[in-house]
Amino acid sequence: MKKSILLLVGVLLLASFLTGCATSVKVTIERPAELDLNGAKTVGMLPFQAKSTSDMGGRKDAIIVVMDFLGFHDWYYDQDDEDRKQLADLLTRKLQEELSQSKYLELVDSNRIQYALTAGSPAPCDVYLTGAISRFETSIERVERVRNYAEGKQTVICYYRHIDAELMYQVVDAHTNRVISYKTVPIELDSRETEDYDMVDSVYSLGRSTFEELAETILKQLQPYTVDKYLYLLSDPHKDDDMKYADEVVKAGSVEYGKDLFMDLYVKRGYMEAGYNAALLLEALGDLEGARDLMQEVFDIFKDTRALKAVEDIKAEIESANKLQYQNDIRRN
Repeated sequence: MKKSILLLVGVLLLASFLTGCATSVKVTIERPAELDLNGAKTVGMLPFQAKSTSDMGGRKDAIIVVMDFLGFHDWYYDQDDEDRKQLADLLTRKLQEELSQSKYLELVDSNRIQYALTAGSPAPCDVYLTGAISRFETSIERVERVRNYAEGKQTVICYYRHIDAELMYQVVDAHTNRVISYKTVPIELDSRETEDYDMVDSVYSLGRSTFEELAETILKQLQPYTVDKYLYLLSDPHKDDDMKYADEVVKAGSVEYGKDLFMDLYVKRGYMEAGYNAALLLEALGDLEGARDLMQEVFDIFKDTRALKAVEDIKAEIESANKLQYQNDIRRN
């Protein structure tokens, strides 16, 4: 039993080592916006509220009463609530900064949006965004910990901040007041522990990075975004010097030449790994259909599940690229 466990550990370590040493190609890919905004060219937003109005939470109707979102009151009373308002302001500011630099959408001034909606007029944009921290609870928790000191173990009291909240936001078609998307995002955070009660993280310091990440998540729904993807080549089990050279060429940054070398080895020597790598490099070069067809051929011949997984991944990339093209075309037209 012990030998079996040691053998399993050895295999896992070897697999980890081989994966870590695999040659990879970094590809920057543009993804389509997660929402189809029907060719929207302008976007507006109302400031996120620190607390929802009475009708804001839970509204999922196709048509919303936009006046529900115009009650911009000061809902804060103590420091925790002030920090909460600062988090809502941070989310608003981050979104406005990013949208103001967007190459896809023109940001309309929020004062114009508020003025139009208050007057009962259509918002002067194609779509607009609004939302609130619809639920928010925070507390400082106490916990006992055992610490090792020179004189021995001691039990100490530690404190940490806990946040349990929910963010709600909606994307609205300004021409019809139809809700395009309604989202609620649960938020649960714990700060680092400290023995000094006065050194417990504030609401704002604990929530800041999370709310900045939420802004990025919301932006992905509104406009295309880029991601970095790594394509990992298969190592050569044949110990062929030509395979090694092709791999070194790719490592040196010559992706197209490396693709040609692997393709030649696949055709002349029938290496599954060479065909797989050539297909991945076609994907890296942007020839998704060619990559799909070659990878499908590799799977049909060798029945290797790695090739099947790669085929499905390339198909997903083609679908994503087609969606991005559609969004760009409808926006231009």
